[in-house]
Amino acid sequence: MPSIPLYLRSLLLALVLLAAGRAAHADLAVGAVAPAFELQDLDGKTVTLAEFRGKTVVLEWINPNCPVSRGYAERKTMTATTAAHPEAVWLAINSTHRASGDFVDPAAHQAFNRKNGIAYPVLYDSSGEIGHAYGAKVTPHMFIIDGAGELVYNGAIDSGPGASSVNYVDAALTALAAGKSPHPSTTKPMGCSVKYAE
Repeated sequence: MPSIPLYLRSLLLALVLLAAGRAAHADLAVGAVAPAFELQDLDGKTVTLAEFRGKTVVLEWINPNCPVSRGYAERKTMTATTAAHPEAVWLAINSTHRASGDFVDPAAHQAFNRKNGIAYPVLYDSSGEIGHAYGAKVTPHMFIIDGAGELVYNGAIDSGPGASSVNYVDAALTALAAGKSPHPSTTKPMGCSVKYAE
């Protein structure tokens, strides 16, 4: 069997790497099992998804240096939605790579949280592994996981700022509390791109 020329081998390798990169950023479909994670919060405490089995879990991708994410924090959108749904566990995840100019160290993040009334845990995913597993694209990007560990919502927090805004996450949590499926279950997230290592 003839050997493959070097330029063809290089091209094939590039295509394989490109495909792998696209797979890493693939959307996580509603109905899929939510990827497990074990991350540290701002105090260094380990938090796992498994410990909340049986509960509804909301994941919010966050970055204080993103004006969109910061705007939602300042308008108290997330904290008000959290307060309206004490039956759900709310976790924020920051996947900003440490080498990025948008990286916020734990002390600064804690100060941001205090200023904006954020009392729920913020978890660091500086490697981006969990962000890629979920397909988190922007801050904020929201995911809701039901008590069985399945993804039931993937998308935006709401339809955008304004008096006529629809809070998709609030509607989804209300539906789940009533034993119904969220509708819509997917929307387009809006915000700043997650600052991964690549």
